[in-house]
Formats: sequence, structure tokens, C-alpha cells
Amino acid sequence: MSLTSLDAQAPQGFARSIFLSYQDKPERIYENQIFSVTLKAMVGRDDYDSIETHFFPLSNVEILNPDAKWEHESSATFLATYHIKSKGLDITLPRIRVSLIQDGITVESEYLNEMPLEVLALKHDLKSSNIIAQSLHVKHYKTSRFDDSRLIMVLEMEGIGANFQDFKLNGFHKQGLDSLHGEYPNQRAFYFIVFDDHLSKIEFRYFNLHNNRFEPIELQVTLDEDDLSTQIGLNPKESPFEFYKNIAIGVVILLLIIIFALRKKIFYLILALLLGGYYLYTKSSFSMIQVAKDTHLRIVPTEKSTIFYTTDRVLQVERLGSRDNYIKILLPSGEIGWIKEENVLSH
Repeated sequence: MSLTSLDAQAPQGFARSIFLSYQDKPERIYENQIFSVTLKAMVGRDDYDSIETHFFPLSNVEILNPDAKWEHESSATFLATYHIKSKGLDITLPRIRVSLIQDGITVESEYLNEMPLEVLALKHDLKSSNIIAQSLHVKHYKTSRFDDSRLIMVLEMEGIGANFQDFKLNGFHKQGLDSLHGEYPNQRAFYFIVFDDHLSKIEFRYFNLHNNRFEPIELQVTLDEDDLSTQIGLNPKESPFEFYKNIAIGVVILLLIIIFALRKKIFYLILALLLGGYYLYTKSSFSMIQVAKDTHLRIVPTEKSTIFYTTDRVLQVERLGSRDNYIKILLPSGEIGWIKEENVLSH
């Protein structure tokens, strides 16, 4: 059935069996806020398999979950909640078509027309992060050295109704949303900031929708020399854990050799050799490799991770480790990141 036929007015006397309305929608929103609307459909027939929703496109809004399922509330009433990202100050709810589908064919449709919303502008200052949320909490954060003169801070944030994609801090040239987890409205975001090592704290504000005011967040810069696991690309050879691990392995190997010398049992010598082989194997990962020109370095070993550097020529770099199909490397400049295995020219 064509879109034209679907949009045609029903013939006079046609008995409608779908009654569509907004169960819940905001009276006003803020610029760039993510908000939710709930549609209510009352259906007076049962010769259908499913209910489908179509949003007619508008440039000033983005439907984040257009495939949301309709939930059966009562005998003939269904509800569906959609999350919408506003873009700018002139916001209109799009025209919506709700259809009853049977065997892949539309048996009946009903429409909600476009509806303008009142949008309020926020006065962002230099401390603003552009985040609008019901709540925002920095669950964890960690700071470590990025290179000789800069530090990197990785934030793990939890937000309810937060527009994490708009997060940005003023005055930092290298920053980005590394990954986003969970389904809106409850989401967890990892964000990184690279900054000069003379800063003592990171400050920003977000707009709290519950109390309609900007809330401050202050993070003290405390340098942690430990590796940030897979969240940032630090040098595992410089980790204190690596140092103590090497000592422990050396002590155990020495004890096994002493026991072998005293008891003359080959079993202890074999254990010592195996442990020594393991130690050499782990050290062999720290080797020189050659990477291709235009190789992208990522903060973490994922496809969607932020690219913070691209090689401008073939480079000889140090291989620090690997994960899946990514390799952690150390550049001659001292910066560390993850590259794809396919970008390695030679080992």
C-alpha cells in the first residue's frame, strides 16, 4: 500500500477503530534536552497482528527509539514511550502515523499532527558541560600521565535522562565521549580529557531538571601512576604492578632452583624452566614493530573509540600488548594508544 493511499482521508461514514492521543508529553523543554512522550492507542478491533509507528521526518528532532514496542495496558488500550532529542529552539513534535498490521499489510491507520513545543534557552557559561539531565553522577575517575607534559583523566559517569552526546568542556582541545552503555534514560558514559599537567582540578556544571538549576561538579587531579586497565593506553612496563610481578617471578624461580639443588628432583627444575619461559614470553610482547602511514590511534581498543592521533608516515613503534584484534603501541613521542592489527607492516 502506497504512502499516498495511507495518507488519504477515510471515506465518509467509515467507522474508526483506532483512537490516538498523547498520554504524556512535556509542556515545555530546554534547548538540546532529551525528553519523552507516551502515546496512547485505543483499538476497537482484533483482526491485526501488531501495531507499528511511523514518525514523519523533521530536522529539529531525533527519535532515539523509533522501534519502541507498544505495551498492552488494558483490554483495548496500548501505550508506547518514545525518547526524543531536541535540536535548537524551534521544536515541533513530528506528525505520527500508527498502523494496525496483519500479515504484513496495513489494515487501518490513525494520525497525530505536528505539535509545537515551548522551548527555553539556557544561559551556558564557560563551566557548562552542555549536559541537561534528571541526575548526573561521576561514579569513578582516574588521572594518569598521557605524555611528558600532559595528563589524561577518564570519567565514568552515570546519568538519568542525560544528553551525553553533547558533553563538552571548554578549554580542553583533546577530549571525547569514548563509549556509552545502557538504554536511555539510564546510561553510563566514559569520557576522556587530556590537559596540561599543571591543573589541580577539573570543574564543570550540568543543568539539573529536578531543581531547574546548574549543579557544580569538581574533580581533584590526583595523579595515579597505575595503569588504567583498558580505559586508557598507559605503558604496562612502567606500572608498579609490573615491577613487583617481576620480582615475585624471580624469587619463585630462585626458590625452585634451590629446592632442585637440595632434593635433586627434576620436577622443580621443570617448574623453574616453565616459569622462566612464561616470563620471557610476557616480555617478548614488548617488541618493536612498524606501522603504516595514516594509522589511527585510539584511546581504547574498540571500533567506536575516539581517535586522538593519526600517523603521518611509516613509524617504528614499541608494541606494549594486545587485545582482540588491537595492539597497544608506544610512539616515539611518548604517546600510547591502540591500533588495529591490520595497520602493522612488520614485526
